[in-house]
Amino acid sequence: MQLSPRLSKIASLVPKCRVLADVGTDHGYIPLVCLQNGTAKHAIAMDINPMPLKRAEENFIKHGCMPRSELRLSDGLSKLQDGEADVIVIAGMGGPLICDIIKNGAHAIGDDTLLLLQPMIAPSELRSFLFANGYRVCDEYVVREDNKYYNIMAVRKGEAQPTDELIYIGANLGINSADTIGDYLDYKTRVCKAIIEGHSRSACPDNEAIAKYSHELSIYEAYQKELAK
Repeated sequence: MQLSPRLSKIASLVPKCRVLADVGTDHGYIPLVCLQNGTAKHAIAMDINPMPLKRAEENFIKHGCMPRSELRLSDGLSKLQDGEADVIVIAGMGGPLICDIIKNGAHAIGDDTLLLLQPMIAPSELRSFLFANGYRVCDEYVVREDNKYYNIMAVRKGEAQPTDELIYIGANLGINSADTIGDYLDYKTRVCKAIIEGHSRSACPDNEAIAKYSHELSIYEAYQKELAK
């Protein structure tokens, strides 16, 4: 099965595991590929809506993977038991929603559980939440697909000392995504500059927002200088 660059990267980061749980599974592509290539012995496809589970079931049956998979109608991690999955994928939704899923489903996340998180928006807010709640971002990757950039985080339980660079850029991004990091930082700096300029031109400038995005911009520019050395 040919996956999109975003889904392909997530699937490639799944290590050999006993059970893979995919939250918000949609078509079930990630667990299906991991079952097919032998990365996962068993997969649990989870979604809050029945239609995505139906699509996932059809794909599992079509490719002969149904005997090694389960389908669960679940709000986040609510139907996953403590320590049941050693790898949990939460991808394709907003950063704030991923925060809520982790917070409300903490019972299912063990000390050795690997979380693979791919927020569609607000990656820095997600990182801040993780650091504040006893998680560490071990590695991060950025993938470009259809002129959009997607952050993918490998996360485990553990204390970390968050820096501005870790919160706004990610862990080891310059190493893990060396071929993409330059364009990604150019994009992030352009976004910050546009927001700052928009607020500055307003009849009632939001000075708090200007200060926030000016600080974020300085982090991206400093990282760009480091990469250029």
